[in-house]
Amino acid sequence: MIVLLSPTAAPTLTDADRLDRLHAECPGAIGDMQFNDLCARGEDDEHVWLSIEGLRSAATAGSANDAFATAFDGMLAYAGSKGWLNDDATMVRAHVETTA
Repeated sequence: MIVLLSPTAAPTLTDADRLDRLHAECPGAIGDMQFNDLCARGEDDEHVWLSIEGLRSAATAGSANDAFATAFDGMLAYAGSKGWLNDDATMVRAHVETTA
């Protein structure tokens, strides 16, 4: 799962079926990017917070794949074991990769 950031458009999810590499891609300074309910700015310029329900909803739009749901929950369990979930487990912390 990759969240694409942009200075001119809201964050979007791509590669939704790839659950082994959750991150955001940023084409410039993080302060210039737009954010929304899917993706919020993190505590530093190297991380963002991603809505778990937003990711699940965007990834499963028009699909009811039980295997995906199990794998998605597994990804979140791993993230939780590393301390990458917020206190109420509604957001997952993701690394930002600069693409420009």
